[in-house]
Amino acid sequence: MTYSYNNKNKQLPLSEESVLSYLSANPNFFVQNHSLLKEISVPHLLDENVSSLIEHQVKILRDENNKLKNNIEENNNRSILKDALRKNTFNSTFELLKTKTVIDFYKLLCSFLERLYETSYVRLFIFNCGSEDKKIGNIYFHKNDPKLRFMFMEILNRNKPLCSSLQTEQLQMLFSKDAEKIRSNLLLPIKQSNLDGLLALGSHERNKYSIGEELDLLVFASELAAFKLQNLLTHSNI
Repeated sequence: MTYSYNNKNKQLPLSEESVLSYLSANPNFFVQNHSLLKEISVPHLLDENVSSLIEHQVKILRDENNKLKNNIEENNNRSILKDALRKNTFNSTFELLKTKTVIDFYKLLCSFLERLYETSYVRLFIFNCGSEDKKIGNIYFHKNDPKLRFMFMEILNRNKPLCSSLQTEQLQMLFSKDAEKIRSNLLLPIKQSNLDGLLALGSHERNKYSIGEELDLLVFASELAAFKLQNLLTHSNI
């Protein structure tokens, strides 16, 4: 299609969007109307010289190519970090399975979560355990706690992790005086045979926990940790 450019055409009230749309749909416009090219100039951003359309196009393509390379590099780095996190999570979890006492279990669990997931606060609540309430580190063993159970009944019934959706009262119930320092949180229900409870994690960072591979790894680790804890409790006096 050939477009005749004259003074009459100059008076047509075309919007910028219309021109862009037309040129996008007709990429050969300047080839078929090459006489118009002599009237078009693209100024340099850094001086008063004038560059050709080809030079300007080359610059745009070069910039896009650099952005593409940067995106590929970022994705590769992200993939490397994910692989390292996956490997370290598996190794740390299996180290957890080798612990001999509940206190060693707790120390290794906290170290693992702090080192790999930058978790600032760890609280583990176990329900219906023993004949009286006990505490080892920040593992709380409750023979019966209807208020705590009632407050988190929905997540216990759903048996699904909950990311940064806790109310102020719930945070205070789980983390007491440290609740006001927490900017993001994660609650993982514990279900292992006769063992049930809650693993509560808190971080100083915002948006630290979210749905994705990291959460899947944490769920995997919590399930194996619950299995190990049940084994330890079976062979202890707690």
